[in-house]
Amino acid sequence: MNKFIENINIYLKERKIKNAYITLVTGWEKSKVSRVLSGKADLKMDDESLLATSLGKDMNFFLGSPDDMVLSNARCESLAFDAGKLGKNDKEIAHSLFDMFMFYDALTNLEI
Repeated sequence: MNKFIENINIYLKERKIKNAYITLVTGWEKSKVSRVLSGKADLKMDDESLLATSLGKDMNFFLGSPDDMVLSNARCESLAFDAGKLGKNDKEIAHSLFDMFMFYDALTNLEI
């Protein structure tokens, strides 16, 4: 497993963010998210960038020290969502967006 994915996992664990949320914000299949986070899949730079920006950070944030991933009082300043190409599943995506915002407090470190 590379440093980027190790740090992503630390960040997700610290923020209590589930794989289902990663599926929602990246538009990736559940199986891809599982393979990526377990280190079984190699990511292209574009996918790494999408994953980082979907978590409101840039790639360099996740390439730093693991201590930087522990965000006890830090605040996330941005949130991104990439649903991919919208088509006949727009209603399902809208419901997924609603579900995604259940994790909003974990991403922003705010108590709602």
